[in-house]
Amino acid sequence: MNAERDMTAETAPAQAERMQVVGRFAAGIAHDFNNLLATVQAAAEAIASREAADPQSRDDARQIRMAARKGAALVRHLLGFTRDSPAAPQRLDLAEAMADLPPLLRHLLGESVRLDAELAAGPLVVRIDPTALDQVVLNLAANARDAMPEGGVLTLRCHSVRLDGTGFARIEVADTGRGIAPSVLPRIFEPFFTTRSNQGTGLGLATVRELVEGAGGHIHAESTLGAGTRMRVLLPLAEESPRKAAGGSVLLVDDEPLARRLAEQALTAWGWRVRAAASAEEALALAGTEGLAAVVTDMELPGDNGAELLAALRARPGGERLPAVIVSGHVEARLKQQKEVKELLATRAPTLLLGKPYPLPELRARLESAIAAPG
Repeated sequence: MNAERDMTAETAPAQAERMQVVGRFAAGIAHDFNNLLATVQAAAEAIASREAADPQSRDDARQIRMAARKGAALVRHLLGFTRDSPAAPQRLDLAEAMADLPPLLRHLLGESVRLDAELAAGPLVVRIDPTALDQVVLNLAANARDAMPEGGVLTLRCHSVRLDGTGFARIEVADTGRGIAPSVLPRIFEPFFTTRSNQGTGLGLATVRELVEGAGGHIHAESTLGAGTRMRVLLPLAEESPRKAAGGSVLLVDDEPLARRLAEQALTAWGWRVRAAASAEEALALAGTEGLAAVVTDMELPGDNGAELLAALRARPGGERLPAVIVSGHVEARLKQQKEVKELLATRAPTLLLGKPYPLPELRARLESAIAAPG
């Protein structure tokens, strides 16, 4: 017995190290895959927005865009289970993000549990880490499934409500399971409290509450023995960022020709004069010091990376407060851990991050937010 414990003690660090290697490998693949999806999604958006496109072409483009978005969501879900990086709250359309979840939930619930999804059709913009949202919904769904060992119905709802004059997005996860005893219900969000025997950590619902409250929200549970449980999550709706009128020049840097061309077309359509470059060296030659309103740069560039480029631009006279959006195939939380990015975020100059793939309107929103930010 002692030998088994010693072997476990010796192999645990090695296994943890292997998991870290696997995690880094997965993150690298996710980065490259997100770059591919970004190009596919941007091209589909460009096709769908063309006035000359026929209805069938626009519909095909929307289907391609939806497939790219779902692919990105799958990558995010998979990384979420191994990620140890801090949360990265961002503006997120809850209605759009929740639309990606039913296929995953059906795999999670199994054949004995029916899923009824009633999701908002219009935008519900909140501020939350996308992976945190996934963890909240998937964790609540897993608990609901366990409460229905003989099968039942799980209902997932997402809609807007107004309470005391404040707008919220409300997520409901309801089951038809055995319910929770009144004596137990007040304790279900306590750390290490669990009603399961010989399984679970007791951290599931405590973690859910932490994630919800970290996004400025609240979670509430209602249950009746023999009649199921209903979990309600309230997340405050994000205020609209002030829109900055387009004007001046934007320096756009991306070494992928198609992605650069599509972003340039979008920025031009929004009223910006674009200086496009494929490398940091080329960007520095194009930048100048006057009339540059902002920088949009990919993080991974040949030679100096996007963060090093931005640092060089801000070191020039008059460039200290230059607004910028750094784009990357890495998830935002992982990007924030990079040394050069940490240094940029520590300055007073407005620097926003944007993970690939992204819808073009999100690029516009980040750019306008960076320009409007106090600096």
